[in-house]
Amino acid sequence: MNKNIIDMSKNMLCPCGGGQSCIVDRRLLNDWVYEDDILLNAGLPIRKNCYSILSNKQNKVLLNNIE
Repeated sequence: MNKNIIDMSKNMLCPCGGGQSCIVDRRLLNDWVYEDDILLNAGLPIRKNCYSILSNKQNKVLLNNIE
């Protein structure tokens, strides 16, 4: 089954409005989200959407993994 942003339920839409860099849209389309890999590898939860505030631990891990 092909996934399409248009088919997303309204409660799943990201408050950022979606688009090419939206983590919600990228996950829906099974596109790679580098941030998710870093957080999951560190044993931390991923953000629900683009406007979710990072915890201090998440922020520290992401800053330490910038390449």
